[in-house]
Amino acid sequence: MASWLTALAIIFCLASTSAVHAAPDSPGSNVVLVAHRGAVGPGQPENTLAAFRQAIASGAEAIEIDLRGTKDGEIVVIHDATVGRTTNGSGAVAEQTLAQLRELDAGRGERIPTYQEVLRLVSGTGIVLLLEIKKGGVLDRQKVIRVTEEHDAIANVIVGPRNLEDLKAFRALNPGLRTIGFVDEIEDIPPFVQGGADIIRLWPEWIYANPALVGKVHELGRQVWTTAGDAPRVELEKLVRLGVRGILVDQPEVMNELLAELGKDRGSGARTR
Repeated sequence: MASWLTALAIIFCLASTSAVHAAPDSPGSNVVLVAHRGAVGPGQPENTLAAFRQAIASGAEAIEIDLRGTKDGEIVVIHDATVGRTTNGSGAVAEQTLAQLRELDAGRGERIPTYQEVLRLVSGTGIVLLLEIKKGGVLDRQKVIRVTEEHDAIANVIVGPRNLEDLKAFRALNPGLRTIGFVDEIEDIPPFVQGGADIIRLWPEWIYANPALVGKVHELGRQVWTTAGDAPRVELEKLVRLGVRGILVDQPEVMNELLAELGKDRGSGARTR
């Protein structure tokens, strides 16, 4: 509890002095629907092209994907450090080549996609990709940016580092890149804000325990997004009413209906700083 109070005190102090970014619009006026690993709720295998196609069809404005590096330096989309949970294979992603990984069944005959394949899939759709950068592994940051630039997609991605080293490195590689801080602890919020993260991801339980935390992050000029996963509709509505500006969900259709009923603005939130 003491650490939470200390972090909140720091955030309150930063909020009173920060002038780095203009404050966002009124909380909840523009809520971004983010498909978490694609539209996995209805049964599509997570982080597959099938899930991403369904997410697009469901009305999501953004899709969250997990990037990892292979043994031969390629970029693939998979959440875990190992392939056992989501494929019929075994072993670490970083210890296998792209060719080896492509032999695996990621569910319903789907294959582990490459980052390039996902960029091609969403090209021209208006979908924004939220790239979660996993800790550790062998992911080549420079290649992530180079591939994104080659697809003319810098304006259509938001990079989500989990540590300050990655945040600073990605911002240095392309200063125009938008970033979201996937903070592990409330105490991480101030350094991520000072490091230049445009958005802060908070866990729902933090928000429920300290509803004022959302407003304080807003006062720092940063949006608050959260990972709600398969949370029921009543919890999704609570998060929206508490001022969360982007919600990662497993079932985009449910969130889409909720936002329509609440009369929330749509479409531009994922594309503005």
